[in-house]
Amino acid sequence: MVGHGRPPFACIHRWKVLHDSWLAIIQAGHSEKPSITAVMDKLMVKIQKHFSTVAVNYQVTDECLKAVDPLLDSAAVPAASKPGLSPDELKEATIWLEGRNQENTRIYNNLVESLVNLIEDGNLRWKFSQLALGFLGLLIRTDIPFPPSGVRLMVNSLVHEALTVRKIAIATVGAILKQQKRPHKKMVIDPVAQALSTSSSASEEGLNPGVRSDNTWHHYDCTHPPTKDEWEKMVFVEKTHWGYYQWPKSFEVYAPMSEQPKLGRSIEELSPGELAIYTAFSDADFVERLIRFLSLEERKGKDKFQSKRFTLFKGLFRNFDDAFLPVLKPHLQRLSEDTQESSQRCLSEIVSALIRGYKHWPYEKIEKLWEFLVPILRTVLGQMTVETIRDWNTCFTAASESRDPRKLYWLLETLMESPIRGDGGSFSDASRLFVLQGCLIQQEWRVPSLLHRLLAYLEQHLTHTYKNVRDRVGNVLSWIFLFDYTMPNGNVTTSPHTQEFASKLLPRLTALKKLVIEGGASASNMEVMEVQSSEDEARQDIIKLSKTVMKWLIGSIGKMFSHVTPEMLQFLPMLAPLETVESDEELSELACLTLACMAQSLMPSHIIPHAIKALEQVAIGTSWHGKCSMLQYMQVMIFYNLYAISQPQYVEQIKNLIVGLLKDERLEVREAAATTLSGLFHCGFFKMDSQLQKDFEKLCKTKLPAKRLRLQDPQFNAEAFYSSIIQRHAGVLGLSACIQSCPYDVPIWMPQILMDLTDHLHDPQPIELTVRKTFSDFRRTHHDNWQEHKQQFTDDQLVILTDLLVSPCYYA
Repeated sequence: MVGHGRPPFACIHRWKVLHDSWLAIIQAGHSEKPSITAVMDKLMVKIQKHFSTVAVNYQVTDECLKAVDPLLDSAAVPAASKPGLSPDELKEATIWLEGRNQENTRIYNNLVESLVNLIEDGNLRWKFSQLALGFLGLLIRTDIPFPPSGVRLMVNSLVHEALTVRKIAIATVGAILKQQKRPHKKMVIDPVAQALSTSSSASEEGLNPGVRSDNTWHHYDCTHPPTKDEWEKMVFVEKTHWGYYQWPKSFEVYAPMSEQPKLGRSIEELSPGELAIYTAFSDADFVERLIRFLSLEERKGKDKFQSKRFTLFKGLFRNFDDAFLPVLKPHLQRLSEDTQESSQRCLSEIVSALIRGYKHWPYEKIEKLWEFLVPILRTVLGQMTVETIRDWNTCFTAASESRDPRKLYWLLETLMESPIRGDGGSFSDASRLFVLQGCLIQQEWRVPSLLHRLLAYLEQHLTHTYKNVRDRVGNVLSWIFLFDYTMPNGNVTTSPHTQEFASKLLPRLTALKKLVIEGGASASNMEVMEVQSSEDEARQDIIKLSKTVMKWLIGSIGKMFSHVTPEMLQFLPMLAPLETVESDEELSELACLTLACMAQSLMPSHIIPHAIKALEQVAIGTSWHGKCSMLQYMQVMIFYNLYAISQPQYVEQIKNLIVGLLKDERLEVREAAATTLSGLFHCGFFKMDSQLQKDFEKLCKTKLPAKRLRLQDPQFNAEAFYSSIIQRHAGVLGLSACIQSCPYDVPIWMPQILMDLTDHLHDPQPIELTVRKTFSDFRRTHHDNWQEHKQQFTDDQLVILTDLLVSPCYYA
């Protein structure tokens, strides 16, 4: 019965077997033996897991019968025993099939009635009663209406005292409502003709993804609530993807309301199953008990928006119009005023289902519904908490999914009502932005006017006082500009463009460079920006603006459809110096994360010149911290885009950039440039050619005045001496980078470079330290295979290396 390693016997696709085995299991009775209890539990789980819908009515189509004749008449091996079916045999088989279908239907209905009777008799133990309910849930089908007795049992179980029973009933009644869904008439339209009826634009030929003249007619562009005449003339397009690439060849939409089936029906017009549901939900006491159960907390801290409850209420409003609203309105009003987490969650599930369920309501009822819902939504938007914000976000997201935005005018405009208004604190502002973002995301490219309005509104709050609001603003901005993407052979979107937004921000962020310079000048060449203690409001605003911009960049790069844009790269020179700001940890972490995201993004060939230009701007800047950050950024950027950036012109530009930074006046920059150069040599991005080696050797030969002259001459030019030290150190670092790029082998050019470096062991610091570190690293990395590597050196070179690398033994 359990079926070890295979589906259990109680799941065999034979209705007679299912009928007898399921009823036997339900009536097996309780046993005190642990072994029998364990077997029963295992059997229950396996049935729930392996059961699949079993066909009741089998059909053999005419096409299937026609396909049989060629098979029977063919000369294939093995040959058919009979050439084909005679008319009498075909008629007899048809009668047999009809009899079997009738028998299956009888067994199915009998099984449902038997399970219902066993549960209603009250003689079953609680475990077997719940199992029988679960079996009834498995018997819901699309082709056979569920018997009215089963519907009544499931509806009554919605207010059962046991939580498990209520959960089974909620899922089952939701499925029954889907089964009872009335078919709505559809009609085929020409979207191009529809576009011509709303504007004078013509259709565009070919595949042109994006916004076109033939797909803007269903965009959201409402400046006032739609009137009844406007509503009835609208052709609603529910699916978001329809029309973006091109229209379906046969494009179906719902027919006008006058041609749709009647939803608000009288009791006489309802089927027995529908009547059972209508009677229960029209009862005020039943609804009161149901709402009381649904607003209870199940698992503290773990409860969340339940899609099965949402499906239940959506089916009620979809199938029965607004018949139950008079009974539900007092409860919705009460729940909106209750700030408890479970009450708010229950309200979010019902509100979301209500918005989804009025899909086919007439205009008058929708208008009255929103007159009631808008005040409730304004109330809950002002009292969201940490525990309920996710539920309300799911509520509005589910309500907006696959719905024409013009149907959601009242919802969208309510969410757009000054989300950042200060009442309730920063959390309330951030929460309102969060749920608005979730709602607009579902509409994607169909609400450009709303995105423009929201962008204009958020531009006023980029320097908001509170961090959580700024973070949310940055996240919302990343979604606003997500659709600023033009596909190949596509059209430019009418949504907000990154280029226009960046052109407004860049002049404001230019002052960020001045702040870094001033911080360095006032702290003895240390870039420290007094962020927290400054009284300059303008300076504080620039810092807040930079944090918001970095939040936007991080969010955009992580979710955008395309590569990093040239506009984003223009922020690099301003953000690179912020990575090492010690007085503002948040600013430093955001800058580090932003640079990491930008460096790891893929770049096509036409974007690489913009990236190199941004790197050059950092290199000629005054911030040595920014140069160090830029060199780290450059390493990651090149490794992630190695093939695209390995063009000769790009390689030469980057080489000149790094060699120039080897001569920087700041020691930290020179060492970072040498590390970057070594890594690029190692990965093969740069080739070790003779000309580059000669350039480094020439820098190493930069003349330095004698030590005696430096100490005794009172007119000694210290500035010129320091400049010479930098030039010679740049050459030594370049040669050192060549050595460190080959840690496990000895190329033919390496011995001579090592010998050249030995000439600088007694140069002034930091040259001496660089040389000694290079030899120390060489010894460490080549020690294991030294017997093989030393074959590349001459005897004289080995003697010199031995003197340098081997410590003298005082006991020889």
